[in-house]
Amino acid sequence: MGRTPAPRSSGHSARAAVAAFLATVPGEATRALRRTYLQEYLAHLATARRCPEADLTRADLLDPARAEAWLTDAARGLTRRRNSLRGPSAPASANSMAARTSTLNTFSAHVGHPLALTVPKPEFAPRLSPTEAHRTLKLLTAHQPDGILASTWERTTALIALAVTTGHGLGHLHPMTLDDLQLDRPLPRVRAAGAWYPLDTVSRHALTRWHTTHHSLTAGHRKTLQGGDVHQLWVTTTPGRPRGSRPAPPAGLPAARRTLEAAHRRLVTLALGTPLLLEQFCPADPASG
Repeated sequence: MGRTPAPRSSGHSARAAVAAFLATVPGEATRALRRTYLQEYLAHLATARRCPEADLTRADLLDPARAEAWLTDAARGLTRRRNSLRGPSAPASANSMAARTSTLNTFSAHVGHPLALTVPKPEFAPRLSPTEAHRTLKLLTAHQPDGILASTWERTTALIALAVTTGHGLGHLHPMTLDDLQLDRPLPRVRAAGAWYPLDTVSRHALTRWHTTHHSLTAGHRKTLQGGDVHQLWVTTTPGRPRGSRPAPPAGLPAARRTLEAAHRRLVTLALGTPLLLEQFCPADPASG
């Protein structure tokens, strides 16, 4: 009879090493990005080795050949779990590959065995000029495209207004709360990434409209599902899907980042005929926004 493999020491566990590393990563957005790619790497390794993820060791993660195999498959789009603008089997973008490689370099350096992999040069989408961004925002806030729920349109145009105003992308805008809005001041303003930004008339209108819709979505019986008021600025606008025996969650719950990304992509594609990224609405210098 074959011997049962000895249990892995938690000190050598790949999962434990990843968890310890993530605990040191500052910033919610950066930590979420690092977690996504490291979990993808763990899944790829487990499939390649035909073993449970719990059996993987830290040494497995630091094997240069296995790291290169993961990055090669990821670049080909073989590790993608969701569809993309170019289809489910399209190659990964240079930006996502840069993020994967940087994540692995940072992790390996943290555990004392730096891989020093070459990071691909990222690609940056051409940004609208400040005039183009404001004009496009004005167009989007004034006209609701057919096929988009009014509350979803209002949420997305409020998000774009914040990108135009602050110069920040979703990494800083997604964690915002209602406390980051001061819309009733003589000079209304918003807070993103710890700094305050004044609002122009168009942006104030978009955010005030979403603030009102936010209140109606989270009012009444829905508040009890959260144990109190929902303070997150971005909430869902439609009920979720039922899972197993659990009923579908109602609208008005905190929205995931991917929910905001998908709604933004749909709005700009329908309204403008092109899938402009949220970052393309941001001024090159946040101080100029």
